[in-house]
Amino acid sequence: MLNVKEKLATGTLSELYHTDYYTWAMTNAELLKEGRFNEIDYINLAEEVKDLGLSEYKELRSYLANLLSHLYKWDNQPGLRSKSWKNTIANSTRRIIRVLKENPGLKYEFTFNEAFATAWNEARFIISEDIDLDIRFISKHCTYTFKEVVNKVCEIAPDRIDEDDIAFLKNLL
Repeated sequence: MLNVKEKLATGTLSELYHTDYYTWAMTNAELLKEGRFNEIDYINLAEEVKDLGLSEYKELRSYLANLLSHLYKWDNQPGLRSKSWKNTIANSTRRIIRVLKENPGLKYEFTFNEAFATAWNEARFIISEDIDLDIRFISKHCTYTFKEVVNKVCEIAPDRIDEDDIAFLKNLL
């Protein structure tokens, strides 16, 4: 493995960020471990750390959008309900629970409500595409509260979600 000096022979850390992300990341990790904080590319490193947190937020939002779109279809197309939809509802719920348990900061009311609201906007596009409905006919405001979502999941897939996980969801907000 190259040492920091050899890695930097190809350019500054800031330049490496744009030309050799792997070397940039490994070099910053090495500098952090060695306590050489004044040599770290802190501006780009700060952005990367922020992006790590945002990726967890985006993952939550994606699972919420998937869940909301399937609940909408479940309610509005009862003749098309399937085991696949039920599985997707249960799987999305379990993934939401996992993300929230692994990232408790996402449970804060403002953050969660923002994710829930933006997830609905994403769900509208999924619904529009899946059921071939003009998006203008799907409410811009979520047709469910989070409490209603949890209750619907309990009705649709009670055998597919652990009781402790349902209690966790009910105590969120």
